[in-house]
Amino acid sequence: MNVLISGGSGMLGREISDQLLKLNHNVGWLSRKLEIYHPNVKLFFWKPSTLWIDQNAINWADVIINLAGESIGEIKWTESGKQLILDSRINAVKTISEGLKLRREPIQAFIGVSGVGIYGPSEFSKKESDSLGADFPASVAKNWEKAYGELPESKISHKSIIRLAVVLSATGGALPKIVEPIRLGVGAPVGTGLQYLNWIHLEDAAAVFIHAIGLDGVYNASAPEIVTNEFATLAIAKEIKRRILFPAIPAFVLKIFLGERSQLVTSGNITDNQKLMRTGFVFKYPDFKSAISNLLRKD
Repeated sequence: MNVLISGGSGMLGREISDQLLKLNHNVGWLSRKLEIYHPNVKLFFWKPSTLWIDQNAINWADVIINLAGESIGEIKWTESGKQLILDSRINAVKTISEGLKLRREPIQAFIGVSGVGIYGPSEFSKKESDSLGADFPASVAKNWEKAYGELPESKISHKSIIRLAVVLSATGGALPKIVEPIRLGVGAPVGTGLQYLNWIHLEDAAAVFIHAIGLDGVYNASAPEIVTNEFATLAIAKEIKRRILFPAIPAFVLKIFLGERSQLVTSGNITDNQKLMRTGFVFKYPDFKSAISNLLRKD
């Protein structure tokens, strides 16, 4: 198949691309700069801020995977920062939508990313049909999924939305930021330490998107084992042979440095992945220890 990925040069996009190429599929990326990021990937130019896209990209694709959007964890949550986070997601979907409207026949599948933050903080496991949150991450995800709902249905044979947990990778995302202080001897749980960390290994996350080709509906994508922030911190320390010497970092301290964005680490939720598993998906890394042992084995 020809698989077109928006946001392909990011951590998750690269892993999906590598897995697709190993399966002998063709991969293309929508890019704002026609620079070679991957020798075996076809590049198509787009400019989602102006809703412009190379129509050849849409016509080439059998499958479209959308990952485009500014990082909710990296951009400061100022008024302009929040708008940038939201606009980057909505405009990407709108741009793809405009291209699909001009296509003659439907694509085989569209898979769009969303986030488990859509449920808001919770101590109860959330299914896809459960109530949604009202904080900023939830609002972003709800608007994102609303945009997916406005894609031209007649031009898509199968459409799925993947509500993704925190993706663990050795080279990017949240894990290196947790590991580095622990390695330096100053790591500690944050807040109460009892908040849940909703997580998934990078390889499994990428595999979910490939598995979703041909599926319809919304799916939670998180690993089966439920862990807390404290459990994760201690497990990482044990894996890299370090000790946790300091008490938990109070939530108010993180709020001083991160503002409202501190809720990303001081609160959490649990999601039910049974709907995904009933489709036959099998996790390569179902438990936290096996995941971090794989990701941190060089330590």
